[in-house]
Amino acid sequence: MTHDVFVPGASEMNRVYKDFLGHFRLERNPFATSLSPRLFYSTAAHDEALLQLVFGTETRQGLMVLTGEPGTGKTTILHYFREWLQQKCNYSTAYLFHTSLPSIDLLRLILKDFGIPYDTLSKGDLLIALKDWLTERHKARDCPVVLIDEAQTLTNAALEELRMLLNLEVDHVKLVQIVLAGQPQLEERLRLPQVVQLRQRMMCHFQLLPFTPEETAGYIVRRLAWAGSEDPGLFPPETVREIFKYSKGVPRVVNLICEHALLSCFADRRNSVDFNDVMAVAQDFELGGETRNGKGLSLSNIFCRLIPFPELSAEDVEAKSKQAKEEAATTVTMVPIELEKESTTLPVVPDFAAVDPISAPSAGVSASRQESIISKTNSVASQLCSHFLLYRRAVVSSFARDGRHFVEQCMEWLSKPMGMAGVEAALHRVARSLRSWLLRPMRSTTVLPHRQRESSGHLKDF
Repeated sequence: MTHDVFVPGASEMNRVYKDFLGHFRLERNPFATSLSPRLFYSTAAHDEALLQLVFGTETRQGLMVLTGEPGTGKTTILHYFREWLQQKCNYSTAYLFHTSLPSIDLLRLILKDFGIPYDTLSKGDLLIALKDWLTERHKARDCPVVLIDEAQTLTNAALEELRMLLNLEVDHVKLVQIVLAGQPQLEERLRLPQVVQLRQRMMCHFQLLPFTPEETAGYIVRRLAWAGSEDPGLFPPETVREIFKYSKGVPRVVNLICEHALLSCFADRRNSVDFNDVMAVAQDFELGGETRNGKGLSLSNIFCRLIPFPELSAEDVEAKSKQAKEEAATTVTMVPIELEKESTTLPVVPDFAAVDPISAPSAGVSASRQESIISKTNSVASQLCSHFLLYRRAVVSSFARDGRHFVEQCMEWLSKPMGMAGVEAALHRVARSLRSWLLRPMRSTTVLPHRQRESSGHLKDF
């Protein structure tokens, strides 16, 4: 029997989402994952990283590198920097986010994002088209910038291709600026002997660090204000401290904890996020935290509390009952069989199709299904009859064997002449023999094969 799984529809989810925002008087989800430059949160580290990128671009340094742990905001900085280049400086930009590609495919992506048309697959022709375009943009006082995210996955061939692009110059001015952003593995890649020449061209390098506790609190306030919240008590100071403890100041993890903590708070219809909500999120997402005394709010049932499982109406209950009856009709019902008494041969098993109520086709059950059930029923009944007859024959054979032995002893005692003393002794022997026979266990515990029992002849002798 299969059970239907309730999947909330779009209207149900929209209703819950509106209730969630209305409960906290929010205009939008404050901690939704977004790369919009409007959500850029300025800290000392982020400001310094942007200043170095701007300085390196304006002075035509060529190669700039930005590294940081996952989730610290490297991609957000790249998007903010790209918008600044386009709006404030009117510079051309190419943004690459998929870097696990051969060098020639990387070159095609650069041309495509710059908007350079090409109709050739030759690498040489692609390089000529790129150089001609860069030269024209230089004459127009443009400064094209290539922004490459997740640069730690670039192949050595791709890194060498980028080094060659940095050699494109006009009047000692580099025609293209390249920004590599990636995880700390990128620094290790740039230290390899194979790319030492590229590292020598790196004029700017900044390592982005996570938030401090104060910056974490400011980031949460900034996000709530962007979402329209004016409640300073939504995330109390002790809750913010727990968030920093488990997030370690990584913005992406801060968003994760805050969003799910708000959901837990909304499920309980509270107006303030408790530190227990944060601890529950940390436990569910294995952020190194444990709930106090092993207790806490598990997020596994948050959505069940937000979207309760619907109760069945009277019509649904009737439909479920009808379905259960139809499935129960396919259950095999055993019919008792009248066995022939004192029979030494296996009886013929009657056709269950003639006596079983399921032999007639019922609604919802196919004819092939009916035939399969009847066949299995006859097979099981035949096996049960065979085992029962074997056991009965073993019992009869045991009584016959022991009874014949007892009669033979009685006949032997009666044929011997004896006086009164002999009669008393014989009676004692008969009593002992009878008591021994009654106490002796039956020798029918092991069922003999049918042919062996037939050949023994015990039943015939009895």
